Amino acid sequence: MHTRFTVGEVAKLSGLSKQALIYYDREGVFVPRFIDTKNGYRYYTAEQLEVLDSILMLKEMGLSLDEIRGFMKSRNDSRAIELMAAQRQRIHEKMRRLDRTARKLERKIGTLEAFYEDTQEGVVIQDVAGDILAAEPVEAPGHLEEQDLALKRLLRRAKEENYPHYYQLGTMVALEDIRSGDVLRARYAFLPLESEIPGCLRRPAGRAAFAYHVGTYEQTGVTYRKLLKEIERRGMEPCGYAYEYCVLDSLTSERSDDYVTKILLPVR
Repeated sequence: MHTRFTVGEVAKLSGLSKQALIYYDREGVFVPRFIDTKNGYRYYTAEQLEVLDSILMLKEMGLSLDEIRGFMKSRNDSRAIELMAAQRQRIHEKMRRLDRTARKLERKIGTLEAFYEDTQEGVVIQDVAGDILAAEPVEAPGHLEEQDLALKRLLRRAKEENYPHYYQLGTMVALEDIRSGDVLRARYAFLPLESEIPGCLRRPAGRAAFAYHVGTYEQTGVTYRKLLKEIERRGMEPCGYAYEYCVLDSLTSERSDDYVTKILLPVR
């Protein structure tokens, strides 16, 4: 006579909960071989314990219950190799995604830490590294509504085409708009990238002035005036676009008055 095990006994032997075994039974993944016709009790056989070990191994590999059920119904050595090879590929792809996410987090954390370590008041002029940017034109008149739409288009494209971007948003303001006082007009929305893609832009490396603007975006004119004044005092002149990087935004702050934007303007 075969040795039989109750659900509770198998739960203790396997480390699973009774609820998990009942769920596996209901889903057709691991079904007790015997049912007592008198009391309806369900029993597993000793041979099934090895099968459960295989199921748990497949589950640890990350396979879904549907995949496990389908495989266990018609398993053989060639199907096992095919299944495990496919799962290995999925795991490698997931590892690459997680590694990219970790690098995004490192940059985001570095951006936040730099804000607290840098001089938060006043203007700094120094040599800076370049940046690779995925950019989206902002439709006229280029103010907040148009910028938001451009960012949404850019983020959608970045997701569809799997851009290697960081968790950061920004906008580019033309020098002519800065000089005319229309600093709320952006020409491009951008995402900093980890590596180049077709059609990307480059923020050049070299000397630049930067300052942190604390407060709502509508008040950035105050910070721009400080930048221009300090650049002129140093006997330099701005060139190209100003690059506005979001540092503290809705992800980190509840009030827009607490938002922080790093404004960087190349100089010569």
